[in-house]
Amino acid sequence: MKLRLESFGELRLIDQAGRPAAFPEKGLLAICYLLDRDLRDGAGSEYPRSALARFLWDSHDNSDIMANLRKTISRIQMRQTELGAELLAFTATGVRVRPDAFSGDFFELANPEGEGALGKLQRLVAIFRQDFLAGLTDQSASTRQWIAGQRDRHMAVLVDALKTALPMARSREDVSLIKEAALRIFREAPDDENIRRILLEAYESEGQLEKARRLFETSKHELESAFDIGLDVQALGEVRKIFDGGQQLQSFAVPLTDGVRVPGPLPRCPLPRLVLLPPGGTDAIGALPMLSDALIEDVTIGLCALNTVSVVAPHTAARIARNADKDQLIKRHSISYVLDTRLSHSAGIPALFVQLIHAGSDEVIWAERFSLEKYELISHRRDIARQIARELAGQVRRHETMRDSFEGNSAAYHSYLLGLRDVKRLALPDVRRSRKAFREALQHSTHFAPALSGLSRTYLVEWLLTARGDSQLLGLAEDYANRAIVADPSFAAGFRELGVAKLYLGDIDESVLALKLAEELSPHYADGIASYADTLVHASRPADALAKIERAISLNPLCPTDYLWTAAGANFALGHYAEALEQISIMDDRTPADRLSAACWAMLGDMKNARIYMRKVREIYPDFDVDKWLSVVPFKEQWQKEQYREALRRAGF
Repeated sequence: MKLRLESFGELRLIDQAGRPAAFPEKGLLAICYLLDRDLRDGAGSEYPRSALARFLWDSHDNSDIMANLRKTISRIQMRQTELGAELLAFTATGVRVRPDAFSGDFFELANPEGEGALGKLQRLVAIFRQDFLAGLTDQSASTRQWIAGQRDRHMAVLVDALKTALPMARSREDVSLIKEAALRIFREAPDDENIRRILLEAYESEGQLEKARRLFETSKHELESAFDIGLDVQALGEVRKIFDGGQQLQSFAVPLTDGVRVPGPLPRCPLPRLVLLPPGGTDAIGALPMLSDALIEDVTIGLCALNTVSVVAPHTAARIARNADKDQLIKRHSISYVLDTRLSHSAGIPALFVQLIHAGSDEVIWAERFSLEKYELISHRRDIARQIARELAGQVRRHETMRDSFEGNSAAYHSYLLGLRDVKRLALPDVRRSRKAFREALQHSTHFAPALSGLSRTYLVEWLLTARGDSQLLGLAEDYANRAIVADPSFAAGFRELGVAKLYLGDIDESVLALKLAEELSPHYADGIASYADTLVHASRPADALAKIERAISLNPLCPTDYLWTAAGANFALGHYAEALEQISIMDDRTPADRLSAACWAMLGDMKNARIYMRKVREIYPDFDVDKWLSVVPFKEQWQKEQYREALRRAGF
């Protein structure tokens, strides 16, 4: 039995008895380096001693490194004599590796004759479980550079083997092998969309989507923690595409049945169109409107330098802003995003309010207010313009992550928008029609995160509309939210739906965590922040909840009724009963809040109004029972349940 050199993981020599054998580390490193050169350039060539010394010690002092080499050679020759094997042969001027004297994992990288694609992948996965020379301690700059190049080459070999084996995978064992290979690549390239897709398919086939979600989340946080600022993985992907010369990515999917499914290249998507509407909303005169118009032109000019968004020219933007039917013009000109701007006065200080809206869903993606005091605007106009342009570019890029697998499929996009429209109507037939539309969208794009999160919302809304009786609906809502997160870990809506599902399932801490992540991913996502506020009410943190819901309302001033309901609930928990009633009074439909109204009036001591609202609740829910209701509604701390119990008892329930 030959000596064996192990180079993946800890660099070591194994003797004939299977035990680690002492050998100078520099000698083992030299063997690996020379083996690599022989495999690339042809075996048997002698390598100059001086070149090997510079590789091992990386010094400009030639006499110093040659002295180091002579000492190392002496120790190597002494040890080879003891082992009775010559791994390195030395001449007066050179050194040669003797590959016939030992075996090792380095040789196993070569592809044996007649080996199939799956067999090759299995062999490579076994070799690459640990990094090449992971345990090496003393390294020169040249050594580090060479090792990094070797590892890159190994991953390229593994990626190529995975692509070749992918269409041939049939059995569950094959899929498990594909997943293991993809996980190894994912460790080095966690932002690679193709590898994420392969992992998603593999985990889904094994019924382990939750594991995939946690894997992607952990990877994201590890990437971010390695940098002083948050790392935008999507931005890295865009940079990679630029340096790759705009090459189109290949999309691969794991075959989970006997059929082979390997889609071709992804179509090149058109750039999203953005229009920046000049400010309106005030009768201001003088220089302010002129300067704010110039500010928006500065932003437009700055965005024109980007290759990630197409900007509508200021002249056309001004005409759209003046038109009575802006929505029709936006649709006619295929505009994806609208930056709506208006001048306002806050505490007597002029300000420019801007909000970025996704035209297809009417969703507010980002909003901000900029001070326009006379001297500040004049002196800082360009700084404000750069800030707005930078934020716009980032928000559009992040929002466009869903388009890679979706743009160009008009039928799927149409189905998604129909589902989005219907789910907002909060009536059971509309919700079920919405679910059907989202399912149709997924038929065209199986892992489209917005449609998956939309499906989750339909189950949540149905659970609420059907008096919270079917726990299976919550399970489905949680499952589809997890699927959305796995499909796109940067998509905030998936975390929002997961947070809401976790709340109703009674896991308040998990709900808070998911909604916190949703806010971190999309700080201007008003609906997500509103859901976060609602969970904070149930988490017995009403002050935090009130701050969150006020932020959500500032982003979405003409807000849905549930925003006001959450604000009222937070005020009630804080003992601000009059403020809670004020929020309820401006709801479009106050009926769902009748129980809360009765509780507020009772705590204020107005029993007449408390009884009026109590009777209104009884008309709709004649069997309403306080204790039964409180057993279903999740509150983290007992004081909150007792507060509601006391208020409802006072009201006559």
